[in-house]
Amino acid sequence: MRRVFNEVTGISFEIPDEPRIVSLAPSITDILHTIGAWKWVVGVSIYCNIPPEAKEKPRVGAYLKVMDRRLAELEPDIIFTTTGAQRETTFKLVEEGYNVYTVPLPVSIYGIFENMFAIANVLGLTENALRSSKELLEEALYTKDRLSGSVYYEIDLGGPITAGKISYIHTALEHMGLRNIYGDVEEPWIQPDTGYVLEKNPEIILYEVKPGGDDDPERIKKMFIERGWGDVDAVKNGRIYVLEPDTLAHYGPALFKKMRSIVDTFYPSVEG
Repeated sequence: MRRVFNEVTGISFEIPDEPRIVSLAPSITDILHTIGAWKWVVGVSIYCNIPPEAKEKPRVGAYLKVMDRRLAELEPDIIFTTTGAQRETTFKLVEEGYNVYTVPLPVSIYGIFENMFAIANVLGLTENALRSSKELLEEALYTKDRLSGSVYYEIDLGGPITAGKISYIHTALEHMGLRNIYGDVEEPWIQPDTGYVLEKNPEIILYEVKPGGDDDPERIKKMFIERGWGDVDAVKNGRIYVLEPDTLAHYGPALFKKMRSIVDTFYPSVEG
């Protein structure tokens, strides 16, 4: 048996050496696979799509709402959640008698390493985390300062959202050598202002499609033109790059491979 302490709830509990695990966050699911705990995972959230094998695991709910009956059927020894919006879910699960361990939301891409070790320490897989972190560090070093230019990043979350200074996405952009035009705004998530983007005139636009969204480059270019951004350098020069879902928005270990894909320009650009 292993004793675990959850700093968020202030509660200690014991789990077996080979625990039945439920993950309620995509980043945690990715970490569990990366550190070799996949055989113990018995359930994930509906948003957990990395690794692809996650789609074969039972789904126990969304990010904020859990299907109580399905969760109970899985009889987890430990449930992993995150801070932020999942805080209320964490305390609800604790009240229902579950063992919950909470992992902080990273404010930079480097926090992914800390989270990986935190989870590995809970499960007795520290050596695996060390081995995996060395591989991820090589990916991170490959992408360091490989790109240049000012960039506007946008993700469709039911409406346009961009990343400010207090965000792992901002640090991902800066790590690759790009200058985030919202990098001076001390917020994690921001609704973009049309006039501000025009004023900053980014050389590059990275547009991340939501799951199941329309990734047609011409539609996306037309959308930006209709906003009045036709004279923005990125639009005029055909430097709009369409990113698949869970590219920069995903803050698990797979993010470093996604960053490498961006550096290697594996994504289609919209021709001007």
